[in-house]
Amino acid sequence: MEELPVRRILPACPFPNLAWYKVALSEGEVVLDTHENYVKQTDRNRIFIADAHGAQFITLPVHRRNADSRSMKDIVFTEEMIPKIIMRHITTAYSSAPFFEHFEHELMAFFEEFGAPGKSLLEFNLASLKWVEQMTELKRGVGWVEQSQYTESTEMSAGDFRKKGALSNKVWSYKRYAQIFEDRNGFIEGRSVLDAMFHEPNEVKNWCLETYLRTLKN
Repeated sequence: MEELPVRRILPACPFPNLAWYKVALSEGEVVLDTHENYVKQTDRNRIFIADAHGAQFITLPVHRRNADSRSMKDIVFTEEMIPKIIMRHITTAYSSAPFFEHFEHELMAFFEEFGAPGKSLLEFNLASLKWVEQMTELKRGVGWVEQSQYTESTEMSAGDFRKKGALSNKVWSYKRYAQIFEDRNGFIEGRSVLDAMFHEPNEVKNWCLETYLRTLKN
């Protein structure tokens, strides 16, 4: 199992997986890049869940506020971003999870506040991190730097976890925990932190700390 680089750069993702939190909570310099350009088909606008059919993800529909800019700060939700529909997908997947009802109303309120059409994806993602902090012990004691002077992408081995696939199951291994559909699907790694919270919120930090790098190959 490989060690984390001393300096790490993370993308701002909505309700990211436990690998993201393993990087964020580790000692050393952690930069949360709020100035990067938006990258399509990545964790920036996806929430990874597991339902009766296996591994799934919810895509948050977005477009550019300014056609000349690809900056994350200029990416906003389209009219297809409907909080009740997003919550319906999550409810379908997790209504039987032991702690789903404990978070259900607060999560719906979050989506209604930050997930309306025209709202900023970046603000939604940053707010989701703060929401998780409020609900769990997944909080970095010294905080992180919400900016980046690292405009050019570097190798994962240099600590750049903005790269496509840097937070995927090919790179990370996870401690198994009980999931409601495990009897038919087996344990599905790399789901959103919400998956862990709905199953046992008091263990999320321990599961996060027992998440390990398989490899830093790009």
